[in-house]
Amino acid sequence: AHNIYLPRISRDMAKKGTKITLKNTQKGDLLFFKTEKNRRNAINHVGLVVEVNNKDITFIHATTKAGVITSSLSENYWQKSFFEARRIL
Repeated sequence: AHNIYLPRISRDMAKKGTKITLKNTQKGDLLFFKTEKNRRNAINHVGLVVEVNNKDITFIHATTKAGVITSSLSENYWQKSFFEARRIL
């Protein structure tokens, strides 16, 4: 409906839209991560925000072992790996 193209690779997706603060994050925004298994120190993971409840942000993302799951940004692993949030629409 909005005719928006998003690249397949997360580090390329992170070049689209507008960078936003976590405080301004809403449903539909993208969260980008640099995970611990990242040798190049580049963005290598992305999640889509599905819920914002006070300061807790829940996002949906794909994993290699568990498939598509929801996680919380307050989880230690994701908190440490978080890089930036972006709004596409």
